[in-house]
Amino acid sequence: MIILHGEADLVTDPTVSKALYEKASSSDKKLCLYKDSCHAILEGEPDETIFQVLSDIISWLDEHSSKEIPIS
Repeated sequence: MIILHGEADLVTDPTVSKALYEKASSSDKKLCLYKDSCHAILEGEPDETIFQVLSDIISWLDEHSSKEIPIS
């Protein structure tokens, strides 16, 4: 599970994502908070932020698409 949230989000309080992360029973979880970013972290943010968010998503997908899944 990956959770992405802007710390300056006025629509959904970032503490909601923090609480979700803490309560999630999965040990495979990642919380990414973006300083000074608002609700739509891929729109209307500085290019540097958008590229960081996209990089975090791609890295997470790369890590999780290369894992071996046991066949039972």
